[in-house]
Parts: sequence; C-alpha cells; structure tokens
Amino acid sequence: MNIAAADTSIYAPRTARFAELVACGPATIKLSVIEAHAAHAVKGAAIEAARAMIAGAGDRLAATRHLNAGFAILHQGEEALWLLLHWWLEGGIATHLLWRSDLDEEPAFVPAEPLLMACVWELGIIDFERRAWMETAMSGKSISDYLTRTLPRGTV
Repeated sequence: MNIAAADTSIYAPRTARFAELVACGPATIKLSVIEAHAAHAVKGAAIEAARAMIAGAGDRLAATRHLNAGFAILHQGEEALWLLLHWWLEGGIATHLLWRSDLDEEPAFVPAEPLLMACVWELGIIDFERRAWMETAMSGKSISDYLTRTLPRGTV
C-alpha cells in the first residue's frame, strides 16, 4: 500500500532558539522556543504562561528521582501552542509532560492527549538535549555544564 502524506505534512524548517533558564522546584529547566512562522512569533504572554506551567510542575518533578535538570520546548505551531517538559532521571532517562493551548486566545495550557509525544520539529531539540546530556552529565561533567549547553539560534 502506498500512502502519500497530506500537504499539511510537508516538512519545512522552523526557527528555534534557547530562551531562558526556568526554575521547576529543585531543578533548573532549559526553555527553548520553536516558531512555525515569523508572523506567529512567540510573545511574552506565551513565555510567561510556559514559566508558570514549568514552575507548577515542581512538585511532580520533586517526587521523582530527578537529577536537578531538564529542558522544555515552547512550540508556536500551526494548530496550537505546545509546551513539552522533560527532566532527567538516573540512568539517562527523560520524563515527559505535554500541554497545549489554543492559538487565538491568551495562553491557557491544558494536558495534551496522552498518546502524543513530540512532533518532528520538537524532536530536533530533544536530540540536541540528548546529545548535550550525554556529552556533559553522562561523561562525568557537572549539571552546570549541561545547563550552559544551550540550543543555538537556527532551525529545526
């Protein structure tokens, strides 16, 4: 069977960049941003809402065998505003929380469908963070070294 992807599934690079470090309970989270279109740039209200969601997940993070560090992705997509939060556990394991918000309103994140994980653009940042974790914390370097390894401005 030959199934072609719909036109909406055609890959086009999206801009991506590191935004800032955010506290999440006892951990520090590296927040990066993806923008589908320059006309749909991530605005201050979206960053504020993302900060609040990340901070609000501090109790969930603290209840795990966390390693005091992780990363988040705020993705201004075509269908929604997405927020992914990951933090590192022992053994090189990353956890996962995912929220979404409508695009046309003030950001109000709600949990996303549980089967969702990440889109192709978000996987670019996840791969960057995987490599940063392996090359720092999993290579005998400090968590601080991991936190200073941030996504360069570019595309995913």
